[in-house]
This record gives sequence, structure tokens and C-alpha cells, in this order.
Amino acid sequence: MESKLSIAVIADIIASKKIENRAPLQEILNEILKTVNTNFNDQIESYLTITLGDEFQGIIKDFKTTFLIIDLIDTQLKTLTKSILKEEVTLRWGIGVGELVTPIKDKTISIGSDGPVYWNARNAIEKVHSHNDHGNTTEKLVSETLEDDFFNSIIRIQNVIKNQWTTTQQDTVSILLKEFGYEEVNNQKLKILLNQKLNKDYSEQTISKRVISTHIKQYVQSRIQLAERLEDWRKLK
Repeated sequence: MESKLSIAVIADIIASKKIENRAPLQEILNEILKTVNTNFNDQIESYLTITLGDEFQGIIKDFKTTFLIIDLIDTQLKTLTKSILKEEVTLRWGIGVGELVTPIKDKTISIGSDGPVYWNARNAIEKVHSHNDHGNTTEKLVSETLEDDFFNSIIRIQNVIKNQWTTTQQDTVSILLKEFGYEEVNNQKLKILLNQKLNKDYSEQTISKRVISTHIKQYVQSRIQLAERLEDWRKLK
């Protein structure tokens, strides 16, 4: 049974006005969104589009893809801005679930559509802005049901894991997610990728320690299970 409820995301840059190199930041963000829209074309209903200088939005077909896209953009933006701009840029996310009142006329531009799905996403990002748990919470979900507190309690724990990754761990996770997504990690293949992209010669033992230290396997499993629970709930609506 196909749900009538859509999934919208709205994201903005935390403390964007304090960032000096805004032009190269825009270029980095544009390239990341362009790649994500291309790679996930079949799973995205309305492309992730920059609507304001520091904000972008879009509509995604399922929760697993939603969480994966959030994680990909988060880790890539942090690693690239740290490397290029010498400062780590972080996003806050609002995930909205609800009806889309106006039809999507142009998939490539997420502007012009409206409805509770976007209102809920806006509400969610405002909740992150006002209650971010000392910077540990960067995502919230709003569906206007009694389940929201439960869903957000899981997201909060996931955020604590993700937002404590060091620069080195961010590098590892970014490369890992780009290659494997939420699939099982192949340490041998990851070793080759890290050696190539970071221009170093890591041992298999070092790679194994890196993967373990990020808790990425537990993190991904939690994301997948939450996505499945959310999909079961959405199908009943």
C-alpha cells in the first residue's frame, strides 16, 4: 500500500553569518547537491534545491534514502570545508512528513510546491534551532503524531554518535558512505580507497580500528531499523 504522506527535508548552515568564505562554500554545497541529485535521481521526487543563500530543500521517496542522503551531505560538507576553507561547516536538518498539496511541476527545482509536508519540515528545523541539546542534535522529525517523541529520541542518539566524529573519523565515514552507502563495509576495499584518496598507506589493522572507533556499523544499523519502522508507520496513514 502506497502512503499518501510525503517526506520533505529542509537544511540550513549553522552559524552561516560567521563564515568568511561564503562564495567557495556555496560552490562546495552546490557540487555536493548536484552529485546527490544525480546519484539518487530515482529515489528523489523533487531535487534538493538551494532556496536561500544558506538553505536548501527537497522531497525524497523513502526514509532509508532520506537518512543516507543526510549522512552523505553532512560528512562530505564537513570534510570538504575543513580541507578547503579550514573551518568545519555543519548543517541542521528538519524532516517533515505530511501531504503535498500542490503538485510537483518541475522535479529539478524544489520551489513552488507546498503543503503540510513542508510546514512540518519547517517546524522541525525550527525545533532544532531552538533546542539543539548543546549542539548534539542536528536533526528532528515532525509528523504531527504521538510517535514523534519516540522517533526523535532515536535520532537524538544517532546524532550524538555522528556529531562526535573527529576529523579523521569524518574522512573515513565520508569515503565509506560514498562507496558502500548503508551496505556492509568491505575493509579490504575500504583500505584501498583510503590509501588512494588520503594518499597514505594504512594497514588492515588500522582500517579495522578506524571502522570500530566510529561505531559506523551500529550507527547504520540503527538508521536502517528506524527507517523501516517509519515506513511501516507511514503505510498505515
